[in-house]
Amino acid sequence: MKKVITMIAILLIMVVFSACGKTKNPVVLPEREDIISIGVSDGEKVAFSPNTEGEAAAFIDAFYAILSDMEISNKESVTDAPVNQDYIEISLNCDDKVTTLFYYKDNNTEYVEQPYQGIYIPKSSLEEKITELYRIAEQNPPVTVTFQAIVLECSDTSILAEPVEGSKELNSADQFSVPNTEGIQFQAGDVIEIAYDGSILETYPAQLGEVFSITLIEQAKTDAMWDKIPMVMINDKLYYDTGKESSVEGRCGNMDGQITSTVDGTETPTENNQSNFGTGFGYQYGSEENTIEIFMNEKWIVFEYRDET
Repeated sequence: MKKVITMIAILLIMVVFSACGKTKNPVVLPEREDIISIGVSDGEKVAFSPNTEGEAAAFIDAFYAILSDMEISNKESVTDAPVNQDYIEISLNCDDKVTTLFYYKDNNTEYVEQPYQGIYIPKSSLEEKITELYRIAEQNPPVTVTFQAIVLECSDTSILAEPVEGSKELNSADQFSVPNTEGIQFQAGDVIEIAYDGSILETYPAQLGEVFSITLIEQAKTDAMWDKIPMVMINDKLYYDTGKESSVEGRCGNMDGQITSTVDGTETPTENNQSNFGTGFGYQYGSEENTIEIFMNEKWIVFEYRDET
């Protein structure tokens, strides 16, 4: 009798673990009603779901249905993007977030990978819907929209910029993060013109759908772009730019704070975490007394406290 009970217990455990294995790590998708567009990109070509409301809804419904009906493969996702695969990036765009998936084929089997979540096999062909998106894009070339913006930060991979007064993009966000695919070296204060496809992803900083070009319109004058020396107020104290780069090595990766508001370059900050040279810069307390070190243009710049006089 004891042997029978033991066998039943083992079988029950096997059934439980087997059931768990089938439901482990399902794909995580936004709610269908939250998706406003679907985009695909192979690194060279970019395409989005149809613009007209009826066509867009029908296409997104069909695309979403395929993603919602996938089998979990025995493969694991352990990187930010698939390795050793020619993949197509899929973006499910909502008002407040973007969900990214990756599509590729291996030995004629279609796979959809969600980073660190899982790798799945669509039960219906997703390749046909992706091909349809690219065909729609070829038949309806995107309209080019341009606007001017002031560079806040620039690195080899991205540009943080603020739309100029009067641009409609400023109604969407006061900061845009734009890919710097050509590694152009801009400096804070440069005025640039950005040409893109007219779509704006409502992240923060905001992002643009497809960027066609970035052109320098007006270059900031070195050491002359500010009527007042760059300064920031932190903990009710004004810190002034020394023009010196920090020599600290082995720095902690956590910021002590961030500049969240700004005034004109002709003015003096009056609120904590406010500067007269832009927002979005992280800072750490300096190794020397009465100093703040601010991360700007991929460098740590030393600011020091001075008497009001």
